[in-house]
Amino acid sequence: MRLTRYLSVSLVRMALTATFILAFIAQILDLVDNAGDILDQGDGLYGILRYVVLRMPTLLTRSLPLGALVGATLVLLLLARNSEIVAMRSAGRSTAQLFLSMLPGALVLVLFQSTLIDVVAPHTEARLAILLTQRIDRQADEASKNPKATWLRIGDAVVSFDRVSERGRRLRSVRIYDRDQNKVVTARTTAAEARYRNGRWTLKDAERVLWTRENFNERTPADGVWETSLTPDDVLSSLTPESRVSLAAARAVLAGEMTPNAPLPFYQTLIERVYAGPLGVIVMVLLAMPAALVNWRDARTGRRGVLAMTAGLIFLLSDGLLTTLALTGVVSPAIGAWSALVVFAIYGAYRIFRIDGGWPPRATRAQPAKRLAEAKN
Repeated sequence: MRLTRYLSVSLVRMALTATFILAFIAQILDLVDNAGDILDQGDGLYGILRYVVLRMPTLLTRSLPLGALVGATLVLLLLARNSEIVAMRSAGRSTAQLFLSMLPGALVLVLFQSTLIDVVAPHTEARLAILLTQRIDRQADEASKNPKATWLRIGDAVVSFDRVSERGRRLRSVRIYDRDQNKVVTARTTAAEARYRNGRWTLKDAERVLWTRENFNERTPADGVWETSLTPDDVLSSLTPESRVSLAAARAVLAGEMTPNAPLPFYQTLIERVYAGPLGVIVMVLLAMPAALVNWRDARTGRRGVLAMTAGLIFLLSDGLLTTLALTGVVSPAIGAWSALVVFAIYGAYRIFRIDGGWPPRATRAQPAKRLAEAKN
């Protein structure tokens, strides 16, 4: 029990330290690109601090798997340096038992990663989208031109708007294209503004143009209530389509309760990743276990630590590539979200089995003198 607590606490401490260091480095690089735009808003140091706070959960989410790999490797290297692994092995502890002793710490990191992915990051990215929207809107007013339009598909209709304000409750330069069952546009509604009040949208300075055969190009005023399932939250999420979506929001989209901003495989993959993504931390710890073979008196064993880091990086690359393919619908969501996790978990377990079973001795060439003596005999 003491050994488990000691190894788990060491893992959590090292992994979180590495994660925060990686996240702060990424934050500095991000500020190099965006600090000028943030200062242009006139908020000064307060604006930069607010941006850092809202951006940090996303960076922590991305850095935690690599931080777990680095943390687990450092823990094993320190144990080997202090001859603690030798003492554990002399007491009958195998590498598999060493991994199981570190597993509670890995589960703590999994819970931390799950909270970031499903709770904290979606909320902070939505808040960050508001700040970015205010910046774009202000720049557009100063330049006297519209920013790039945002497009959404709401049922059979297609909607676009140029500017967003008041936390997604006010849209400007709205265009609504109604389509029939054959996806043919039958009407277009343009409005200077759409406001969300009391749970519904109201169009202002709107005009509707019919494009049917019976009433082609017939124009009528369209001011009033706009019947749609679009909500201010949908508007904000559309501003950052690459942002994270919570599990509840993804399920609501698949159930038809929320407006999708991307193809359905995107949300199906996100649901799978909510469960599969945090488990990657355990795989990282599993892949780091060959570092337990490092002997500081033998430089040749340093390749064990390099092997652990390389396997973890290849896992990150493969997992990210397969997830991207699943998000775009190239492969099924289940395969994209889970295949790399399963394959590298099996590989990590196999490495531990080889370590505990003993590494086969490397075949060496016989010395010339020895071969000559054998030939004479």
